[in-house]
Amino acid sequence: MKKITALMLTGLFAFAGAAMFSSCKNSDKISLYFVPGTYMEDGVKTENTVPSGAEALTQKQCNKIKSENVYRCTLAEGEALPVPASSRKDAEGNPYTFNGWWTIVDATVTYFETVPELTETIYLYADWRADLSQPQDPVEPDDSVTVQPKYYMSVLRAETQETETVPLRVWGTDVTNAETLGYSAPVQLHNDWFVLNPGDVVSVYTAGLLGSEEAQLAPVSASGGSITITLENSDAEGNDTKDYLEKSSDTALRYKETLSARHFRIYIKFYDKGATMTVYMQPMD
Repeated sequence: MKKITALMLTGLFAFAGAAMFSSCKNSDKISLYFVPGTYMEDGVKTENTVPSGAEALTQKQCNKIKSENVYRCTLAEGEALPVPASSRKDAEGNPYTFNGWWTIVDATVTYFETVPELTETIYLYADWRADLSQPQDPVEPDDSVTVQPKYYMSVLRAETQETETVPLRVWGTDVTNAETLGYSAPVQLHNDWFVLNPGDVVSVYTAGLLGSEEAQLAPVSASGGSITITLENSDAEGNDTKDYLEKSSDTALRYKETLSARHFRIYIKFYDKGATMTVYMQPMD
């Protein structure tokens, strides 16, 4: 298996999906799942597939684990992991190529080629690439070089006053007027489960706004005008981000001090050339 520090892959426009894995065959509590990911095609969300070695979960099963387009592995330990399929092409017509299944192990991005022996459920991601200028295989950077991600949250921990960097991934969205962050279709930033403690302060940094190649504090205004952070809610989930977050400054949000520590997923979109940032927090049940 291959390894690379977690920050190195945050700039990949993989539209990757999460996948839980362990021993593939038996327990409902410990299983290996693949999610090959989704992408936008002519304004319609399109799902990549896993043609063999796995069976697709129902929508109800996907909703239960709060992931979309999920497949359950049907292979045995030691067998080669399946190759997913995608019809996606970039703006120049180049097809996306599958570069491997990966997950974060001990803060390190680790690639797997065969079904490992496992004792717990973990998330995997499909690495899709179309740009041949990207390295075909990740290379671990020199320890003396600090690698800055292109999309991340800076979390100031209230208890220790230390700052933690939480990488974000770029995902497709069906919201057609969201910013593209320099890609060919509207996108959102997303992260799997992370923990917030009472009083923690969250700031978002992203590349792609105002043509920036490097991450900058968001939201941002081209003319120095007003900027806005909007906290979203979901009637379908009976969930409102305002129940958890409050404004700390024009560009930062604080997890309410009256709450207990809790795990969340976060979804972030930008509008008005980056002057408006929307945030949705999905709590773990």
